[in-house]
Amino acid sequence: MFPRLQFLTLDASPLTHRAQALVALEGGVRWIQLRAKHLSEDVWVAEAAAIAELCRDYGATFIVNDSPQVALRAEADGVHLGGDDASPAAARALLGDFALVGVTLNEPAHVARFAGVRVDYAGVGPFRHTASKQKLAAIHTAESLAALIASAAPLPCYAIGGVTAADWPALRALGAHGIAVSSAIALATDPVSAAKSLVEAVST
Repeated sequence: MFPRLQFLTLDASPLTHRAQALVALEGGVRWIQLRAKHLSEDVWVAEAAAIAELCRDYGATFIVNDSPQVALRAEADGVHLGGDDASPAAARALLGDFALVGVTLNEPAHVARFAGVRVDYAGVGPFRHTASKQKLAAIHTAESLAALIASAAPLPCYAIGGVTAADWPALRALGAHGIAVSSAIALATDPVSAAKSLVEAVST
């Protein structure tokens, strides 16, 4: 089963994407997503390839946000797709059966995006306001988030959007398999310690 914690790198961090991945891995995170919105494709691929190598060293899963092409060129384990990205079917066709394909779900109607196509997990939210995401969708209540998770069953769902370690018990009770965080590690004063705290929280 997938780890319960996924870390998304952050453009606004004082650390490079690779450095963010490294501190998360040092803190025990075993699932890294490169989320870079402002890189040219060649630079994006180079950064992704470097992080992919790091993740292999740590026995961690590595996926790329938005681009199946970058994921393929960087030899990542898979891709995460938002509503404006390539379709899950196109990503699966490009990356093959063994790749991970994740999707963002902001409302139950979005489940139709992957009808008939195998996807591996969903990021659900936003749980609360976050500055790390442009064009933020409507914030969920506990009730609407539980309904969204239920609509995606049996897909493992990761709550995202301003999530902290303290939120995990409540999110697990709503049906979340895990949590996805970005600024909680990328902007932390001591990111390794922050990663360790999150890993410990989701292990209970």
